[in-house]
Amino acid sequence: MPAQTEKSQLKRGRQSQGEQIEPKKARHGRLSPPASRLKQGPLPSPVTHKESTDDTKEGTVSPPQNGRQAPNSQAVRSPKGPAGLSSPPSDTQAFSQFVYPPVNRTYAVEDEEGEEVWGYLVPMDDDSGKVMVLRRRAACPVNPQMVGRTNGREKVPQGEYKRQEEEYEKEKQENGLTAGGYLIGRHRECDRILESPVVSNRHCLLFTEKKAGDVVAVLEDLSGNGTFVNDTIVGRNKRRVLQEGDEIAILDEARYVFRYPLVRNTHRFRQQYTIQEQLGKGHFASVYLCVEKSSGMRYAVKKFEKRTGPGEKSKVDGLQQEIAVLMGVSHPTLVCLKDTFDEDDGVYLVLELATEGELFNWIVMKQKLTEAEARKVFVQLFQAVKYLHERNIVHRDIKPENILLTDKNLHVKLADFGLAKIIGEESFTTTLCGTPSYVAPEILENSNHRRYTRAVDVWSLGVVLYICLCGFPPFSDELYSAENPYTLSQQIKNGRFDYPSPYWDSVGDPALDLIDRMLTVDVESRITIDECLEHPWTTKDTISVNDSTDGLTGAISKLDFSKRKVQRERTMLSDINDIQVTRVIRGTEGQDAVKVFEKNPNQKVTKAQMTQEMRPDDGRAPKEFIHMGGKGDETLYSEEDGGSRYETDQSVASLQNKGL
Repeated sequence: MPAQTEKSQLKRGRQSQGEQIEPKKARHGRLSPPASRLKQGPLPSPVTHKESTDDTKEGTVSPPQNGRQAPNSQAVRSPKGPAGLSSPPSDTQAFSQFVYPPVNRTYAVEDEEGEEVWGYLVPMDDDSGKVMVLRRRAACPVNPQMVGRTNGREKVPQGEYKRQEEEYEKEKQENGLTAGGYLIGRHRECDRILESPVVSNRHCLLFTEKKAGDVVAVLEDLSGNGTFVNDTIVGRNKRRVLQEGDEIAILDEARYVFRYPLVRNTHRFRQQYTIQEQLGKGHFASVYLCVEKSSGMRYAVKKFEKRTGPGEKSKVDGLQQEIAVLMGVSHPTLVCLKDTFDEDDGVYLVLELATEGELFNWIVMKQKLTEAEARKVFVQLFQAVKYLHERNIVHRDIKPENILLTDKNLHVKLADFGLAKIIGEESFTTTLCGTPSYVAPEILENSNHRRYTRAVDVWSLGVVLYICLCGFPPFSDELYSAENPYTLSQQIKNGRFDYPSPYWDSVGDPALDLIDRMLTVDVESRITIDECLEHPWTTKDTISVNDSTDGLTGAISKLDFSKRKVQRERTMLSDINDIQVTRVIRGTEGQDAVKVFEKNPNQKVTKAQMTQEMRPDDGRAPKEFIHMGGKGDETLYSEEDGGSRYETDQSVASLQNKGL
């Protein structure tokens, strides 16, 4: 029969070796004769259209489709494998379904277990390069001293922070400070570099997960152009668990066969780690302190319970996204993912330990940060976000709760990548997500007009910087009043905020200029992350009068100082939150103590109490109000004597003169 017209550009995916598939039922077309009418005996040859035993009869030719005769199609041969194997022209079996004997594993290393090998990428042609041996890599910890070197009080030369980033990238190249996963793409940090304009900078990522005690390989597609497994596209931000013999294609530029090692050891979380104490608990996961048995190193393990029901799929997707992002990055200011385990009772993420907890706790306990402290923190955060943005990753949920302190010297790690998005090189996305007080105005647009970029992270950092310097957020429902009838969403979309006195009186103008530029509603006019690193507040540089009026001097001269003049009482985060250190866990010699924090331990406020002010007599005995003139507020003044119910010096003297 002539070839059928394809309805899709994608080929039907071939199953991996070992997958069980149901046999397809025969489909009879309108022109096909029923099975009972078929002549019993030899069928026509597909090549000659003649029966094999009787060549006197003409073969029946299928009618052309759409009135046209299909061109003769040539049989496509399967690509040659690493051992010279190939399929015959008439064979339709997938290449990945061949089982190779161990004798043909010439690419394998001798001591797979000793070298912690978890897989191989065997090239299928000469253009794909050499065999990639995939070994377990220790990506944690990364030396925090490599970037963010400032105490926040000294002037930093222009370009210093950029130079630190370049030094770190050079160090990574020379000493192999790589991520936990293996990257394929055009970028210089990739483990397999493919010099082709159609290949993305970071095209795909290969990493491992421990699932049911076994090590499984996972491929995450980071590209919009396409990564294919068994001729089926994976799709950006989607993953595929690899099976033995799966074919991996990077467009038409490179093709590989994935192979597992011969020996795959059993790996379970509790065989390698010991859980000590719970450090915190959230809506989706609990965090524990754990110790690696082989090294004695301490880590934080985030455990996600396995549940079923509505909304669980989005949690799983967020968890998988967090794993994929952390496996593909390596930077001193990003929390490091050491290992993952998918067990029967939950999913475990073994993460770098932050002994001082969240930046939120620090703000509440200290009320606010000094400019020097905030500068030290934000140099690190700017460098973290710059690293992510250069790799087309948007965090989308930057807030004080997702910034961790590793020591008392304010070394920070950006964490919680559950909402992070690899947006690709077209550089925008449309999902409504984030934490309300920190989201950028473009995220709040209607779905038909919602298109946002990396700039949403700059807005969120601006909100966090504002909070750090004064102790309360720039946008809040508490600001809603008859004089200011704007909801939280309207305040954000219109960029309505100010710097009320006296909270901002001690903060310098460069800080206000930086915040103004970060909280600019117009995305095109908003400051970039590179400009944040070069801003005079960040570098503590003096602003020269010789600077261009179109530059920072001009911007500061245009500051709306009426934002400072407003006097308004605001509620500090420390007034509505109670953070307590419930215990301190001591480590061995050389290890910092781990603080365990508890938020609002005694707070039991109902929804009605949050919306309605408590009455003066709430929770008090009625007898207390018998002599106070009524049920509620106490009567402070009366018309008798001096007009006050309280004794004054004059009334006491008059009583004494009367002999009373």
